[in-house]
Amino acid sequence: MGWNDHVDFDLSDKLGAMIDAGGYLEEGTPAYGIVKLVSDAGEGILSDKQRHVYTTIVLPALEQAIKDGVF
Repeated sequence: MGWNDHVDFDLSDKLGAMIDAGGYLEEGTPAYGIVKLVSDAGEGILSDKQRHVYTTIVLPALEQAIKDGVF
């Protein structure tokens, strides 16, 4: 097993596309940083506090990006 076996590449690609599209998360916010963290290392690395931000801010933004046809 390699270092990236825990990274969901489909999720990582979608999060990257959402960031590239702009308008879903503001750069410099904790949520923006968490997207980068999850993209690089996977959801398993998140602390409880980070997971809360991920589930309450990042995932709804991702759902909206899906509805908007970003990918």
